[in-house]
Amino acid sequence: MNQLATIEGPKLPEFYGKPGEIERIISEIEKEVESQVSDVTTAKGRKNIASLAHKIARSKTALDKAGKELNDKKRAAINAVDAERRVVRERLDALKATVRKPLDEWEAAEQARIATLKARLSAFAWKDGYRDASSSDLADVIATLDAIPIDDSWDEFQDEAATNKENCLSSLRFSLTSATEREQQAAELERLRAAEAARIAKEQEAKAEAERIEWERSEKERLERERLAQEKAERERTERIERERVEAAEKAKQEAEDQARRDAKEAEERHQRELDEANARAEAAAQAERDRIAAQERVQREAAEKRRRDTEHRDRILSEITAALMPIPREDVAKAMLDGRIPHVEVKL
Repeated sequence: MNQLATIEGPKLPEFYGKPGEIERIISEIEKEVESQVSDVTTAKGRKNIASLAHKIARSKTALDKAGKELNDKKRAAINAVDAERRVVRERLDALKATVRKPLDEWEAAEQARIATLKARLSAFAWKDGYRDASSSDLADVIATLDAIPIDDSWDEFQDEAATNKENCLSSLRFSLTSATEREQQAAELERLRAAEAARIAKEQEAKAEAERIEWERSEKERLERERLAQEKAERERTERIERERVEAAEKAKQEAEDQARRDAKEAEERHQRELDEANARAEAAAQAERDRIAAQERVQREAAEKRRRDTEHRDRILSEITAALMPIPREDVAKAMLDGRIPHVEVKL
């Protein structure tokens, strides 16, 4: 790089004001740059490109500084010198950009590749929603993640992907075991609640039946005592007046029978009312429990459905982005993002 190496020293201002001198220097620099061949895919090549761009920038700075010093000394020629300074800046800036373009494109493609791999790694990230997920949902997630291959497409992230996948699957399998145990315990609790409700209803029914039998026994004893008392009174009256005794006995007997029928009817009606009220209370309590369980199951189903929709939406977006990136060469990924050809990806400048 002879010309690039000599753009310095006290003779620099002499380049300005001579027709074609600045053009000659820039042309020589361009020829020297064009003669350099650097491989952007190697570390040495990328280092050479960066060094070459730096030397061009130094040459531009040296020439521009020399022109400014000459301009300060020769105000009469300031317009001509400024024009040549602009040529220096524009031409060498453009040349520097041209030289750096392969390196910039390679770096952009490399960043896009790494970002894509890190996005794929996010599939193995633990999510708080897994803690309360059902066993069936967790089994689906495990099957989905287990089916993701760990191959050469992961490049230098292959080991990290394998570790993250194994850790995530291990946590998910532990959560699956916990969810299964939790669901089994809930089912057992529900069974015990139903059995307890049935036991209470049976006890109440037995109690009501025992009370009815006790009432009937007491009523019969009362009626029997009344009957004996009436018979005794009748016997005493019979001793006094035979005819009045017979009439009174017949009348008393008829009244006793009528009263017994009325009492028995009232007792039966009262028992039926009490039985109906007990049945109504038991049915209301059972219906309230059924309503509560149905509401709880509905909330759980709605939450599970929302988690499923969110997962499908995220997977669909990831699949569309991946599908859009696959046919695009790495060096064109950044431009594709700027052009809006990658769905769900927006680049703001």
